[in-house]
Amino acid sequence: MPHPSVKTIRDLIYWEYAKLISGSVTGDRKSWGFVMSSYKKLKDGKIHPSAILRENKKFYYSEKVCAYCGSSEHLEWDHIIPQIKCCLDNFDNQILACKTCNCSKSGRDPFEWYGRERMYEIPRIVLGKYLKLIYDIHDKQGTLDFGDLDGDGELNVYDLGVIIK
Repeated sequence: MPHPSVKTIRDLIYWEYAKLISGSVTGDRKSWGFVMSSYKKLKDGKIHPSAILRENKKFYYSEKVCAYCGSSEHLEWDHIIPQIKCCLDNFDNQILACKTCNCSKSGRDPFEWYGRERMYEIPRIVLGKYLKLIYDIHDKQGTLDFGDLDGDGELNVYDLGVIIK
């Protein structure tokens, strides 16, 4: 659940990105003091999310294993945002996944696949790419400053992917 100050899709993406930063710096995506500090800096424009090029470089230079489970067997390309939902067939939207993970993930985005119980387990490279892609999609659709897009009465990570369903 995001902080009560998170009111828009833009805020939510910044909140999730702040957790990603916290995980990279402190090793803990739940270091709330660090998360809140990073979130405020992102929201105030004092820091900016890195370009997707940074994520692609991390991916390019990383070990060639499944981004989800670490297996090196039966690797194939996985679309982080499934093509069935969005026609983003480019390197920015791809990651290596083993056949088992790719089939299990199927047509779901990372938050849908991992679910509420495991969302902190979404691998850093996957989450980083997803947040940057989803920001761009919301920006193009003019929905960054909207709130609860799925109409369930709360703003949460599942509102991010509503735009691509």
